[in-house]
Amino acid sequence: MEDKILHLLILEDNPDDAELMVMELERGGVAIEWSRVDTKEGFRKALEEKPDLILADYKLPSLDGMSAIKMQQKLAYEIPLVIVSGTIGEEFAVECMKSGATDYVLKNRLSRLGSVIKRALDEAKERRKRKRAEVKLQQSKQLYRLVADNSNDWIYLTNLDQKLLYVSPSSQRITGYLPTEFINNQELFFNIIHPDDREQVKPHLQNLDEDPQSHFIEFRIITKEGKIRWIGHSCLPAYAEDGKFSGRTGTNRDITELRLATGELKNTLENLRKAVSTTIQVMISAVEVRDPYTAGHQLRVADLARAIATEMGLPQEKIEGIRMAGSIHDIGKLSIPAEILSKPGKLTEIEFSLIKDHPRNGYNILKDVESSWPLAEIVYQHHERMDGSGYPRNLKGDEILMEARIMAVADVVEAMASHRPYRAALGIDAALKEIEDNRGILYDADVVDVCLRLFREKGFQLKDD
Repeated sequence: MEDKILHLLILEDNPDDAELMVMELERGGVAIEWSRVDTKEGFRKALEEKPDLILADYKLPSLDGMSAIKMQQKLAYEIPLVIVSGTIGEEFAVECMKSGATDYVLKNRLSRLGSVIKRALDEAKERRKRKRAEVKLQQSKQLYRLVADNSNDWIYLTNLDQKLLYVSPSSQRITGYLPTEFINNQELFFNIIHPDDREQVKPHLQNLDEDPQSHFIEFRIITKEGKIRWIGHSCLPAYAEDGKFSGRTGTNRDITELRLATGELKNTLENLRKAVSTTIQVMISAVEVRDPYTAGHQLRVADLARAIATEMGLPQEKIEGIRMAGSIHDIGKLSIPAEILSKPGKLTEIEFSLIKDHPRNGYNILKDVESSWPLAEIVYQHHERMDGSGYPRNLKGDEILMEARIMAVADVVEAMASHRPYRAALGIDAALKEIEDNRGILYDADVVDVCLRLFREKGFQLKDD
């Protein structure tokens, strides 16, 4: 049992029996604070104090065990309740557990009490954990449905058999067809694609795997009214509640006007990229207003990360994505109070936990930003470490994107070399020693080698504010 005080509520009309229960637990090394009640009103009032566990006699003059269970289930479901009785038979014990009791112990076998309570507390902890996860999952589903139902894009979800599970209302505005027409006619989506584009689109729709990169393609459709419209289609793998790959989620954006305005796919993509860049610049400005240190840090990290990626010979497309992600990699700090970000002294444990959650917050901000780069995932992973000691998901090795490995090194070097409200700059030599000492342990060995070469052989310097 965990080394902490157990707050125990005993529903028992016999004080001696209550004392025996406590003595048995204390003999097993359990530290206890306890109170005893023997009436319905006393029990109701005691539940308001939220004890860790309830021990309840099955038969009291003013309250029977089944009534106590019903009150506990109604008022304090998360608190485990164990029946302790000298008269309960097996049939009644089963009935109690079906009604919500965690377990039961006979008074002439109190030696079982310690192990029963440990199991009850463990099960209660697991129930609370599942409940929190279920609430979070339900909130995520509700948010997804709210966004999807009100999006201007035509959003869909399929299973592994390509069967449509959801089509958003905007499908009617774009195609003329109701969502139910797509769901009831699985071939409709493919049939409305322009005949000249079907062969190009077919493998894209049928060969989606678990690659987290967004798949993007443009093609024409013929609407229900016979009009030709251009669609910008992007999709990602979808995952079930157990984390297993379950199909695809995709968005179809009507880009007809944009296509007509630009005339070429290259210009269309460039306009989309500019939109993303503008959004990111707004985000950078928002961060700078709240915390100039963070804003300057992001731009210097972006510059160093771009230089490392270039020296490593990565494709220009990836280099640009790394630079873009670097300029907003701490965007999640928008959700952290400014007084914590600029606090000159040591952070409390709670404050530090808020800071540590900024990669996840950044991911949530960016995950719906349409982009050809995995910006959200890079931001999500930039505090992960090669040995799995990073946060927030403890990813390690090849689980971490190369872009995020580069970001991690650039982030550490800049942070140590620069001034912070809570400490003076440690200097570039200390920063380079940190990544060199932990080469291949915390940081990717190839990325560290390139970073060291940039500073020690090629004269790279961090930009001034």
